[in-house]
Amino acid sequence: MTAIDNHYLDLPEDFYRTISPEPLPHAELLHSNRQLQQQLDKNFSDELLLKITSGNSPELQSVAQKYTGHQFGYYNPDLGDGRGLLLGQVYDSTGQSWDLHLKGSGQTPFSRRGDGRAVLRSAIREYLVGEALHHLGVPTSRCLSICHSPETVYREQPETRASYIRVAKTHIRFGHFEWLAQRQDKAGMQKLADYVIRHNYSHLQTMQGEERYQQLLSEIIEGTAQLMAKWQAVGFCHGVMNTDNMSVAAETFDFGPFAFMDDFKIHYICNHTDTQGRYAYSQQPNIGLWNCQVLAGAFEAIAGESIQQKVLDRYIETYNAHYHELMAAKFGIRDPQKLNKGFIADTLILLDQSALDFHYFFRLLNYFDSEEHEKFTGYLPDSKAWHKWLGQYAELMLDEEDPHSIRSRHNPQLVLRNYIAQEIIEEAQQGRHQMLADWMQYLQTPYQVPESLTEKLHRYMQPPPNNQKGFALSCSS
Repeated sequence: MTAIDNHYLDLPEDFYRTISPEPLPHAELLHSNRQLQQQLDKNFSDELLLKITSGNSPELQSVAQKYTGHQFGYYNPDLGDGRGLLLGQVYDSTGQSWDLHLKGSGQTPFSRRGDGRAVLRSAIREYLVGEALHHLGVPTSRCLSICHSPETVYREQPETRASYIRVAKTHIRFGHFEWLAQRQDKAGMQKLADYVIRHNYSHLQTMQGEERYQQLLSEIIEGTAQLMAKWQAVGFCHGVMNTDNMSVAAETFDFGPFAFMDDFKIHYICNHTDTQGRYAYSQQPNIGLWNCQVLAGAFEAIAGESIQQKVLDRYIETYNAHYHELMAAKFGIRDPQKLNKGFIADTLILLDQSALDFHYFFRLLNYFDSEEHEKFTGYLPDSKAWHKWLGQYAELMLDEEDPHSIRSRHNPQLVLRNYIAQEIIEEAQQGRHQMLADWMQYLQTPYQVPESLTEKLHRYMQPPPNNQKGFALSCSS
């Protein structure tokens, strides 16, 4: 068996509870992520993956982590791993450690009123979205393997059970530090911060005192701001940006009712339980900042009390610069300074008003300066506003060298829309798993679909029909 050590056990015992998973009865391995294994420099057999993913590896010292967090803006002291267990870590060839976390592993002391299990539907969604985001260039947790069981789990309706192994650089959340700050545990804060530095920010190990922790906080915030910019640029909505769902490694983490945008709506809400729109697409950058300010407040005990304004400034500066750079590339502009911020805003407003498909619009931009320019202009409404926009864009494109290649690298042909995920789920629920395997392959090349697949995937590369747009999902799993 490949060595799986759990260095989280080096932390104080009250940081976790040691517990064994509740095995899945009659488990079947639906899929193993071979590409991820290669990146981890590992070669797990399917037999071993079935054993670990189904919760049948009692030799592993698995733990449920304790943390707290703000959920929809309200502090909840009673959080922790309620349906997942940290199995341990493996190391790749560079020495980077990667957490293996078993989701859907059964009840823990932090399950509250939940059963700790997961259903096939949500397991497949997380399995797919990790690959989708990763290959779009967005930092994210990913999944190594997924198991299915005929055991019935009750959510909105009876469903079958599943479990999966999530891989991430760390499972330390903003909420871990909130928990320690709430306890006024300065020594614990330092131990956890040192743990994060040792395993995820090792270049900071030579620094000492408050400066060490200030720099850690600064890099977490910078990474989070860049992550928010990437989400916005690829039209991704997380749906539940609670502080306990924010990773200190600045990776997309803890998926619930996520969605990639269809028709562009600035205030799109993908979570139907988010009745106030706290986590709408338009609010994600602001919530990212809010969460960072909460983290900075927790860090005051070890990093000093004069850091809040620095946090605000660092986040805003980083987010604005990175988002501007990403959007310039989507428009095919090499130098971001050439692009006026107002033009970005005007474009998004027009997309919203015209209900145009976000991804399709930007992909069609490649026809703007080609002989087939009508493929783009024909997609736009015939209005004064769009005619004015076309003139402005034409001016921006003057003297641009090879905008086609820039746009092609930043505007995907293939996106994991919710209706696609639902088709894959429905196939799997009928015992047919080939579509899942196929899409794990398709998602690896979103920016340039292989010519051999363009006919097969043609309909998925178009805007979806109205009855397949804008699914709003709940947090149930």
